[in-house]
Formats: sequence, C-alpha cells, structure tokens
Amino acid sequence: MNQTKKLLFYLILNIVVSAVTILAVLYIWEKTQLKNLLLESGERPAAVSTAGSETEGKGDTPERLIQIGEVGGVGNLATEYVRLIRPNGKPEDTISLEGWRLKDEGNHNYLILEQSGLPSLELHGQGAVNIYTKEGSSNPIELYLGLSEAIWQPGETVTLLDPDGNVHDTYIIP
Repeated sequence: MNQTKKLLFYLILNIVVSAVTILAVLYIWEKTQLKNLLLESGERPAAVSTAGSETEGKGDTPERLIQIGEVGGVGNLATEYVRLIRPNGKPEDTISLEGWRLKDEGNHNYLILEQSGLPSLELHGQGAVNIYTKEGSSNPIELYLGLSEAIWQPGETVTLLDPDGNVHDTYIIP
C-alpha cells in the first residue's frame, strides 16, 4: 500500500510539472516574437515606414488613415503577406479599401480588392487585414492576390496608394 501511495504521489507530481512546463512554453510562444520568427522562416521585418501627407482638419499634423504594418514571409509564396493596419481610428470609423493598391519598385500595381475577389471591404479603426500573395479564399481579415510567384524582395520599397493615387505609406523591406 505504501508503494502505491509513492507511485501516486510521483504520478501527480509529474502531471503538475508537465502542465506548468507546457503553460510556460505556450506563454513564451504567444508573448514573444519566437512564433513569428519560426513561422516566417526567420524573416522578421524591422519596420521602416513613412506616412503619407493625409490630414483630417487637425492643423498640420499628418494623419495615417491606413499604413503598412509589416511585410512578412518575403520571397516565400506560401507565407508572403503585407499587413495593413488602421493605427489611429476609432473602432466605429471605417475606410473602404475599394480602389486602394500596393505598388512595388518595378511599378507593378496590385489592386487589393479587385485581385482578392471581394466586392467590398471596410477596414475599421484599430483593425488590420493581411494580404497574401498566394491563391486562397479571401475573407474580411485575409485577402489573397491569387499570384503564382512571390513578389516582394529584401530591400524593396512597398507603396500603399489610395484610389486617387496619393501615397499613404511606404515600407522598406529589410
């Protein structure tokens, strides 16, 4: 009977230690950039972004309506994407992405909504959308351009243009 109690004690101790270890690993995984580094083949961008000259009647302070948050998975069609974010909007404020486009240094234009197959999409304040290069089924948080090759390269500048052709943001891929 005494040996059974010892065995039960070590079994419970093993379960507790295993659970704590798993929780610690998951916490580290979610709270650090380790997940992004591993999932994006070690290509974590160092954000180099400049705002366009949009203003909203607040004097001379530039207001970024939409900006390029990051470009990830560069050169790998399976993981390559551009993240657009609304950094300064109220959650109830929206901006339609109709007519917005991304442009590379080779002057190739990628019409965000037209190429993704969605008829319309409004980006809410504090919202974000990932635009993947590859083919896929677009939804309100993930758009797919449907291309067969990766389009972004390290050192290249990605430009975000509104429907009128005004530059809202540029991002230099590290």
